[in-house]
Amino acid sequence: MTLGQNATLIAELDIAVGLVGLPSNYAKDIERQAELANGTVFNCYRSRQRPVPLALMYPEFDDFCLRCASPACMTVRDSLFCLELCQKMQHFVSKEIKRERAFGSLFREYLQGQLSSNFSMTHQTRGKSIIDIQLQVKVANHLVTVVYIEVKQAAGHSGDAQQEGMAFLLRDHATEEFMSSWQTLRPALLLTVVGPSVRAFGMCVDATSTLVCEPMSSNIDMLLIPHLPQCFATLTSFFSAMPQLVQDLHDHYQHASISTKKLNFLGPHLEQLPYPLWDPEVWTDARQLGPAETHKLVYVATFQHKEQRISKFTKQYGWDVHRTWAKAGLAPELLESPSPTPGKWQHVQMEYLPSDVGWLTMRFLMMPVKEQLKFAPDHFVLGPAYMPELVQKAEQLLRTAHLVRVSDTPAAHGDARPDNIMVLMEAGKVKQVQLIDMDWAGTVGSTQYPTLLNTRSIVWPDGVGPGQALEQKHDLQLLQLQMNPATRAAANDWRAMFAHSVQVSDMEVDF
Repeated sequence: MTLGQNATLIAELDIAVGLVGLPSNYAKDIERQAELANGTVFNCYRSRQRPVPLALMYPEFDDFCLRCASPACMTVRDSLFCLELCQKMQHFVSKEIKRERAFGSLFREYLQGQLSSNFSMTHQTRGKSIIDIQLQVKVANHLVTVVYIEVKQAAGHSGDAQQEGMAFLLRDHATEEFMSSWQTLRPALLLTVVGPSVRAFGMCVDATSTLVCEPMSSNIDMLLIPHLPQCFATLTSFFSAMPQLVQDLHDHYQHASISTKKLNFLGPHLEQLPYPLWDPEVWTDARQLGPAETHKLVYVATFQHKEQRISKFTKQYGWDVHRTWAKAGLAPELLESPSPTPGKWQHVQMEYLPSDVGWLTMRFLMMPVKEQLKFAPDHFVLGPAYMPELVQKAEQLLRTAHLVRVSDTPAAHGDARPDNIMVLMEAGKVKQVQLIDMDWAGTVGSTQYPTLLNTRSIVWPDGVGPGQALEQKHDLQLLQLQMNPATRAAANDWRAMFAHSVQVSDMEVDF
């Protein structure tokens, strides 16, 4: 059955749908999904391919995330605006058109005097798509929409706000006037005001109608609750970051329109590099390490035209553990001090262990010999007879690491799977093993496992779970479980079962 037939069927059963609690305009949402199907949408729906996070593609979004979390940036003007906004949104809670007009009027007045560029706010309709408010800036005689705003009375009322914003961006980007001017990626912000909450989404779309939409904030309440002043502070901080984002997006397009090096400003295509790697004076020959399907932000690049380095981007990293274990020869050398981006992405730079000199992951060496030869025909492979020696060396590596104290405290890796153990092969023998990927590593007693933990396709030791305390014994137990053929078979069965419906990597932080 096609999407159009689905929409017709649901429209005919509208009363029945309402009885079970679904929004009465569900058929309209199905039509909106059909419009989105004309392009390729990432992140808001599960997909095998996931691009670089927008905060790492555009410094403007990265800075916005930082300012949203910085109450120190708030002014009296911000607080007065948010106070009036809360009052108006509550007053017109059941009158959507008046809510939309009130929000547009207040937001326009709030931005005036804070932007150095001229802007306009309009209500736009094109075809079946309707966007409540567009905030446009003028760049090189073109009006470019940098903020799309959807105002709804309640969730599910008169259409899904996020779907409508994405569909309108795709249509807007496909217009001949815009494409003839830019022919490249187009970033914009989607602001949804739904019921008592407001939320921001970053969006971008390229010339192939490939769209990425991902949240830049959580749902933020617009309720005046006297005993919860932190709610109002969060709202005020959120809106205080808006004027600078609008100005940054304007400057982004302004620079791109007058620059002969568009990629330096607009960024590469979706499958390519985070912006900290764009500077050609610092980084060259950068490429993603491993298949794109792993979704890991790990790259190998030449630093200052001298040496190859691993460049990894993560939200959490065990810097102290990695540095201490590296000094003991148990991990690759860390080459830079912590250098977080404004949006708190950690940029980890470390020694590169290349495969052409014999470094391979333990996971690779566990593959059947035929598979090893298929993926790396030029490298030495291990047969089953060598596996006990390899396991023994990996276990000894972990035991040695556990004896090395970090600030006089024992430490643990947290994810000691074969994927995160590097093996140096020389003359057909295991010469050296090292630990990598210290994202979860920390000192025992003060470190917990992440909240998002893949507990379906990975069998973890007892005591390991979201938010549970890190313990050294878990490292050895996890490695032993991974070496158990029955455990690996169970994980592979789960993967096969859900391969076409649910992507494992959408449920975890590190896989």
